[in-house]
Parts: sequence; C-alpha cells; structure tokens
Amino acid sequence: MEFDHIGVPAAAKRDGMRFLESKRLWLSSPANHAYRVEWLWYEDDSPEAELIRTVPHVAYRVESLEEPFDVFGEVRVSFIEVDGAPVEFVQPL
Repeated sequence: MEFDHIGVPAAAKRDGMRFLESKRLWLSSPANHAYRVEWLWYEDDSPEAELIRTVPHVAYRVESLEEPFDVFGEVRVSFIEVDGAPVEFVQPL
C-alpha cells in the first residue's frame, strides 16, 4: 500500500474539474497537482456519505478492493472510516 493523494472538499467548483455522474461530484485530478491534492465539489443531491463530502481524506493505492466504484474508467475506489476520518483505497485499472 502506498500513498496516492489527499482529497479536500472545495468551497466551489474549480477550473479543470470533471463531473462524476454516479456521485454527483466534480473533482480535479491529483496527478495535475504538485502535492497530489484532489479537489472535490459535491452537488446538493450527491448520494455520497456526509463524512466523505465534508472531511478531507487520504488515499492509498492497493492491488484489490471490496465494494469498489469506477471513476472515469481509470481507477476503482472504495472508502472506509478510520477513527472518524475517511480513508480511500485506489485500484488502478
């Protein structure tokens, strides 16, 4: 398991964000940020859990996942809660 990125909820949409319909989420690519920051802006009708919508998360790259969802056909991700904070696992496709 190795560090992939940190995800930070944004106060507003930012240039370069892409829309992930299934989560009603606009997000930037951490690959485009010098410090691997992923900016996230959720629409009001997002089905995502409040913890994930409102608290920054750290993400780690892994080889396999349970209950993943697909992001743009590029990676699969899954979240868990650790001591009240979201942690994301990323499986490259």
